[in-house]
Amino acid sequence: MRVAAASPNQTRDLPKLAEGLPQKDQSILAAAIQLVCNVLLTGDRAHFGQLYGQTVSGVTIHSPASLAETLFPG
Repeated sequence: MRVAAASPNQTRDLPKLAEGLPQKDQSILAAAIQLVCNVLLTGDRAHFGQLYGQTVSGVTIHSPASLAETLFPG
């Protein structure tokens, strides 16, 4: 397991797609990008819902349901 914290510089450099996220959620996404994750799994539909299914700097954002559908189609 890897653990990382995002610095303010990392959140400042997030793509425009992530600008609408609250600061605490920008830090989560920045950490996933820093760790070169393929997927960010979150049930936070209120803040990340508009990003479900989209890829931000190499990290695809999924809800639990969309990740399950991706991993186990049909």
